[in-house]
Amino acid sequence: MPESEIYVCDADSLINLHRHFGRQATSVLRRLSQTRKLRLPEGVVRELKRGTDKLAKFVQKHRQYIEVTARQIPSLHTEIPRLEGLYGEKIRLGTQEYLGFWHSKAGRKAVDAQVVAVAKVLEGVAVSDDQAVKLVCALEGVPCISWSEFARLLGLIKPQQLNLNLGGAGGGV
Repeated sequence: MPESEIYVCDADSLINLHRHFGRQATSVLRRLSQTRKLRLPEGVVRELKRGTDKLAKFVQKHRQYIEVTARQIPSLHTEIPRLEGLYGEKIRLGTQEYLGFWHSKAGRKAVDAQVVAVAKVLEGVAVSDDQAVKLVCALEGVPCISWSEFARLLGLIKPQQLNLNLGGAGGGV
């Protein structure tokens, strides 16, 4: 994983990491948070704190290191509304139109624009599998990776080794 990268995660990406890797993910996320390489918009922190699991406890405990608010970075006061105005209802990419940020279960309370805005302002990498987030990141020039790619970068997923044992029982070409 590049040492200088800052990762801005949406709630689903952290939930997936926790679901698939449990304590191992928490340990890696703790190290990232202590070096301030893991950053979460305040809306993501609020969403995760509502849980009762270890991920909620992790977010609460490390909040001072990971939470990014508009009070800390005043440019977010203009960047978040700009992104919501441009991409809240729909997203145009070339000749195609896609549903915007507000077409998720959360509706206008969605924090997708916060994820993109924080990643853009901090010159970080957004971590999300949400189509709207990925499209807006592409349009805004913000790198975006999936939660599984993030897990690979964190060393939680090890590439499978190709078994080239062509001889022996049952083998052969």
